[in-house]
Amino acid sequence: MIKPDSLASKAHSVCGAQCGRVQHAAIAKAGLYQQVKDFFSGIFDTSNWPARWHCGTWSEFHGWLYIFSDLLIAVSYFAIPLLLIILLTKRKDVPFPKILWLFVVFIVLCGITHLIDAGIFWWPAYRLSALLRLFTGIVSVTTVYTLYRVMPTVLSLRSVNELQKEINERKIAEEKLAASEFLLLEAGRMGKFGGWEMDLITNKITWSETIFDIHELPYDYDPTFYDFSRFYSEPYLTTMTQALNECRDTGTGYDLEVQLITAKNNRVWVRARGEMLYDEHSQPAKLRGVFMDIDKYKLNELSLNKTVEMVTKNNQQLKNFTHILSHNIRNHASNISLVSSLIDESTLDEENAELFQKVKKISEGLNTTLEDLSYAIKIKDEIIEAERLSFKEITGKILGIIGSDVAANLAVITQQFEVEEVTFPKIYLESILMNLLNNAIKYRKPTVEPRVLLKTYRDENGNTVLECTDNGIGIDLKLHEKKIFGLYKTFHDRKDSHGVGLFLTKTQIDSQGGQITVKSKPNSGSTFKITFNEKN
Repeated sequence: MIKPDSLASKAHSVCGAQCGRVQHAAIAKAGLYQQVKDFFSGIFDTSNWPARWHCGTWSEFHGWLYIFSDLLIAVSYFAIPLLLIILLTKRKDVPFPKILWLFVVFIVLCGITHLIDAGIFWWPAYRLSALLRLFTGIVSVTTVYTLYRVMPTVLSLRSVNELQKEINERKIAEEKLAASEFLLLEAGRMGKFGGWEMDLITNKITWSETIFDIHELPYDYDPTFYDFSRFYSEPYLTTMTQALNECRDTGTGYDLEVQLITAKNNRVWVRARGEMLYDEHSQPAKLRGVFMDIDKYKLNELSLNKTVEMVTKNNQQLKNFTHILSHNIRNHASNISLVSSLIDESTLDEENAELFQKVKKISEGLNTTLEDLSYAIKIKDEIIEAERLSFKEITGKILGIIGSDVAANLAVITQQFEVEEVTFPKIYLESILMNLLNNAIKYRKPTVEPRVLLKTYRDENGNTVLECTDNGIGIDLKLHEKKIFGLYKTFHDRKDSHGVGLFLTKTQIDSQGGQITVKSKPNSGSTFKITFNEKN
């Protein structure tokens, strides 16, 4: 270790001999070019300066404090660039990498200047130190200028709080997206439908998990190599192939119901949909669609169609049988009537004449019954066009027909038509009103003048309703509710009751999709409510 006293004495002698000889006159006479030449040619020449220990008065503490500080700064200056270099090589997405590299060079040069500054205590390389400081200054200015250029961009970057807020918002959005995706997958799994997509550029096909399940394929199966002939038999193979090719070539979408053969050779009905997806330049980019397992519903549909077909066939056979039977019976009834008309009743004795009258009444009744049945069958078979009708006009026409009966019984017919018109077949509406008004007068109370209220309105569903309310003898619905609209069903002991009017009324209303109901009590009158179906 150098002693302070020896350092002081030596410093005084050397500094007097060398540091004092600055040679101002010689330097002043030399030109700038010569000075620069001498500087760089003697860059490592230290003969003109003593080591720093020998220049001035240094105590041991002061000298080593200076040296230690420079070395400590130099080590730190070398460590910082090392960490920056590791950061730059490990993370390729570090912002502003060029500025960081400038900082690396700048800090390294600063560390070297401090290292040389410490070494000058033994090796007086002042020229080299000056050159390194020049390089450090140039790099420093360049760094400052570059940092100044990017400062607006740096200031525009989001703060840590803003980034944290965005991260939190993204986490919430991701959680919601994950929840929605889970619900979508569950809906697809429970509903047995999934989505698929084909990239028209790469021909890569992507399936959702449900489509793998429908095909009974493992999830690692690559649908890009999907073979239609493996999973479809004719005619569905041709149908699917043509639909997909047409969608790819012309952009025409498709929606098909076909039968699929799964990887386990099970046959399943599926619904396949596909459509074209275009890019921002309106060029075909992808095919996208949905695949759904409809086996349960399709089998039910096929079974229902088969049942409907069978019922239709049986119904047609029944109609044919009904027409044949009606025709044959009417022929026999007509023959009976014809034969009856040929008999001369004056030649019959009293007993046979009485029997003949009974046969004649039976024949007339049979013909009437057959006519009623024929009319009912005609209503079921024929489709009669509906038209816009006025309740007031049709009611007026009916009252004109039964006017004498209304007057004879002192009947009062009240009309309250809130809804003035209805769409319905004219012949049916006339028949319905005729039957309702005739029944209201026919089944009146013997000692009370008949009162009938006809009114129309709209129900809560917007349908037109016609009600006919009377004050007649009423009907015991507890006894007759299930058969009130049956053919030849009567509920009173009247000789002129045939049980045909209400049957025909209901038949006519049912043929148009309407509905008829009744409310009645014995001796409290009846209310018939007709709900029209004008949506047919």
